[in-house]
Amino acid sequence: MAGYKSPAVRRAAGYAYLNKPVNSVLPAITGTKTVGQTLTCSTGTWSKSPTYAYQWLRDGVAIAGATASTRVLSGADEGALMSCTVTATNAGVSDVATSAQTTAIAP
Repeated sequence: MAGYKSPAVRRAAGYAYLNKPVNSVLPAITGTKTVGQTLTCSTGTWSKSPTYAYQWLRDGVAIAGATASTRVLSGADEGALMSCTVTATNAGVSDVATSAQTTAIAP
């Protein structure tokens, strides 16, 4: 039957809906935007008291291994626009929010 969803599928969908964190304030980056300085990514504001994982991006591309809430800016970051993505997880259900990009990183 087209469109039929079993009770187990409906329960799983309801579980995900009830437990998925919802973002109300995007993550934000603070700190001095100069090589050698440290930037910090806030979690933003989420419902459901989730746990968080971070990913830093340089010009919109994920930086390998940059998964802490802070980042010491390196020479590779000079001139780039930095942003961070926060993945919020609650009861096995996740959602993602990304900060605005910074201004270009100074030398």
